[in-house]
Amino acid sequence: MANWGECDFSSLQAMADRFRTAVSSHSSERLAYEVLQELGNMLLRSTKRATPVDTGHLKRNWFISNVRQRGDIFEIEIYNNVAYAPWVENGHRIVRNGHTVGFAEGRYMLRISIAELERKAPEIYSARAQQFLQSLLGDTI
Repeated sequence: MANWGECDFSSLQAMADRFRTAVSSHSSERLAYEVLQELGNMLLRSTKRATPVDTGHLKRNWFISNVRQRGDIFEIEIYNNVAYAPWVENGHRIVRNGHTVGFAEGRYMLRISIAELERKAPEIYSARAQQFLQSLLGDTI
């Protein structure tokens, strides 16, 4: 019989154990939760920064919900409970004595902040996913 030599599979076995632990402890779900929470906080900061200030009431009333999971979907909600927030965001007609005398342009503080975040999100998630994979692979790479 041929002698094929010896192989040390201990590092491969250790990596497989780390993968099993990650799957059983739901580490990937925790990663998604943490990244979404981070992105939500970034969106909240950006939106507040872009909100115009008259009394500060509109700016103080931006909130985000906790991260929720529905099946494979993670979601977070940003909202403002001030009644006039949609008119500041999207613009509105100016009416005097029943006649439209002009139009106030929207400030689009949320819409612009979402667009900025959509550009940054892949890079942020990629960096966090890279760290996660590094932790799984350990010193094997």
